[in-house]
Amino acid sequence: MSATPAIVPVGREERRALLAAAAGCFCLMCGYYMLRPIRDSLITEVGVRYNSLLFTGVLICSAALLPLYWWLVGRTPRGRMLWFGCVAFVLVFLALAPALGSQPRPRGAIVVYFLWITTANMFIVSLFWSAMSDVWRPELAKRFYGYVAAGGTSGALLGSLVVTTFVGRIGFAPLIVIACALVLFTPPFVSMARRHLRHSATGALVPDAAVPVGGRALDDLARLAKTPYLLGIAGLIIAGQTIGAFMYNEQAKYLTETYAAGAERTEVFANLELAVNLLSIFFQAVVVTWLTRIGSVAMSLSAMPVLMAASFIALALFPLGGVFLFTQVLRRAADYGLGKPPREMLFTVLNPESKFKSKSLIDTVLQRGSDTAAQWLYLLIKSAGLVGIAWICAGLCVVLLAATRRLGRTFETRQRAESSSVA
Repeated sequence: MSATPAIVPVGREERRALLAAAAGCFCLMCGYYMLRPIRDSLITEVGVRYNSLLFTGVLICSAALLPLYWWLVGRTPRGRMLWFGCVAFVLVFLALAPALGSQPRPRGAIVVYFLWITTANMFIVSLFWSAMSDVWRPELAKRFYGYVAAGGTSGALLGSLVVTTFVGRIGFAPLIVIACALVLFTPPFVSMARRHLRHSATGALVPDAAVPVGGRALDDLARLAKTPYLLGIAGLIIAGQTIGAFMYNEQAKYLTETYAAGAERTEVFANLELAVNLLSIFFQAVVVTWLTRIGSVAMSLSAMPVLMAASFIALALFPLGGVFLFTQVLRRAADYGLGKPPREMLFTVLNPESKFKSKSLIDTVLQRGSDTAAQWLYLLIKSAGLVGIAWICAGLCVVLLAATRRLGRTFETRQRAESSSVA
């Protein structure tokens, strides 16, 4: 008979940590979602036909940054990692802001902006969630991760609203500066969450912020290659990014053909983000928490591919512009709202090196490698048209469903084992 996971009390310090973590995620995602619609609008000035080359450049940049990131993780106190990452992230954007605020905008600055945000945001978001999995026990993560993610989505919602409201009035450069300021608020909140958890009932299980993660990158690479659980998480990323890349190209093609002005396209992108984030908040704060409590992580994870598959089948049967945009909103909300929180929970039952190093490899190089491969693959299948691509994506969702069910069951087994060893 398997052991029942211990019931972890939720006290004042845990609730304070939750508020601090949600506030940190809010600031990070608010800043990013101010920068993202600008990226999507700027890149249409370069041309959708260059997407495959641009994502190849992103993959190269990610692969170049990863060894430096691993070196820092092994030697830097874990409490300082997010501080270093956020400062480096914003410095590049502050340097680019003047050029992107001018007319005409230099194509070189646009390309650098695209490469940096598409590369560095993966490291920053991965680092944030690595810091979360470093301090939250699996039992508390199941209770709270949906709310932390909802804090981030609330920030994304505000970021989209700010862009929609002000892009036509003040332009790109001031928005970039404001976004950078918001990102810099993230590390203090994460440090605050760690301090509260250190003073909680489970404080003895929270690693000291002054202690580096340590370890050798080659050892963790070998662990990743030999661990079915980690390979399963990698499979989730590959399938999800492939679907996203196919639909990203279809979206860019549709909006470029439908809207001529750059500012108008930016507003449409921001409105799409607004709809995605409203639906994601509901999924994260209500559905994920409910499914995880009444069922399991497996149930919460599996809800995502089921909903996505239904939306793609609807699109294949009714390939209209309105249905396409609705499918995009539902697909991305299901990914961010239903898939993201339980996917991050999966890392809480791993060792510290895997939480930072294997996770960073999966979230950056593997994710961008999947993007790049999918961009080139799209060139081969784009002749299938929107209907054919919708059916292909529906098929990939079936593969995702099989993977999510297996990973969720493995998580529950690891959680029970960890709870038994702690008890």
